[in-house]
Amino acid sequence: MSLRRGACLGGLAVTVTVTSTMFPAPAPASAAVQQVLLPGPTPYPTPSPPLAAVGVVPTRPLPFTIHARVAERVHAGVGPDGQIVSLRALHRLALTGKGDYLIVIGAPVVDVHAGPGSQSEPGLRIGQILWSGFSPGKKLLVADAELRAGAAARFLPLRLHVTRAGGRYSLTVTNATVLSETAYEGKGFPRQLATLLDRTRSQSLAGERLESAYASVEGRVRQRPARIAAPVAVQGVLRFPTVPTSVRGATLRGRSVSFSAVLGDAGPLSLRVDVRGGGKPHLRLVAEPTKLVRALAPPAASSWVAALRRRPIPSRVLLHTLIDARMQLVRSDQYQAFLANPDPQGAAKTVYVYESAAAPTPKGSPSAESGSGNGDALVLTLALVGSVLGIGLALVIWAHS
Repeated sequence: MSLRRGACLGGLAVTVTVTSTMFPAPAPASAAVQQVLLPGPTPYPTPSPPLAAVGVVPTRPLPFTIHARVAERVHAGVGPDGQIVSLRALHRLALTGKGDYLIVIGAPVVDVHAGPGSQSEPGLRIGQILWSGFSPGKKLLVADAELRAGAAARFLPLRLHVTRAGGRYSLTVTNATVLSETAYEGKGFPRQLATLLDRTRSQSLAGERLESAYASVEGRVRQRPARIAAPVAVQGVLRFPTVPTSVRGATLRGRSVSFSAVLGDAGPLSLRVDVRGGGKPHLRLVAEPTKLVRALAPPAASSWVAALRRRPIPSRVLLHTLIDARMQLVRSDQYQAFLANPDPQGAAKTVYVYESAAAPTPKGSPSAESGSGNGDALVLTLALVGSVLGIGLALVIWAHS
């Protein structure tokens, strides 16, 4: 008899089809081989991107006739010590298909208005950007949203830390996507696992979203959770008022100090730039979730299948590599959408820009948020519940076609 259940594998949506039982923890040595759905492409909601709506939301944000693609640019203002002092998101939602739509984009939003090229005006509620209208076949919705930095900055992919001592300036950039998650270990069929590794590697190198994949595994829960992180490509420039006298961890060209790295992907999760002289710099840093290259490189061969032909590789090693790599790619996929795409199957691409900025002048809370209580915590709640009926009236009031 076959049984299908949901499970949590690395914080991801996992469905396991088994002959009789789920993976026990620990499993007996004679555990039956089970067909396991590997991580990817869709994780369970976690306290990480995409940010979630608060309150009552539609259970089906888009009809099946409409699809959406997201291109987003998140701009983080960086204070003197590296803290985030302001946060904006330009969220471009390209709809294809004909029909009416009701869309809720969760965010700790302070203010929102239509961005360049938008064919509609967004609405605003506590913790929600609203869209309501009709798509004649193609429609572009662009929201330029000011976000509460205190509520959303902890979900950005990088942490910055700045120190100054005398004439020395030090910048540390750290990958902040690290997560400890439950994962499995065990035995499988080496040829099948090698083939799955090659398929995963091919999709990663092509920049494609993972396709669903199964593996035949005899395993159990690992004693220690897996530590995973999305690989993040970083490119930054520090521009100084005068030419620095020395630089470590970066390249000096005139008054500009440039640096780049991929944080993660079997490499360091942080980088440090030390500069002497030059005065107080202006920072601009661009970060993008990226693919895995090093973590999926086969040992001394052109492919994992070829490596397996050259010498035996324990199936436990192959399974461990496969699960960890796919969890990292799913984590990277999460950060491709800081604000959500209402189409679960739709593509998303987000670029994060960190730039030196002065702290904004404090403003009073919008009238729409009066009486919201602990709003920052509620804005990022991940309980997506409710119905279209419950939000319909609010959409009519606050959103415009």
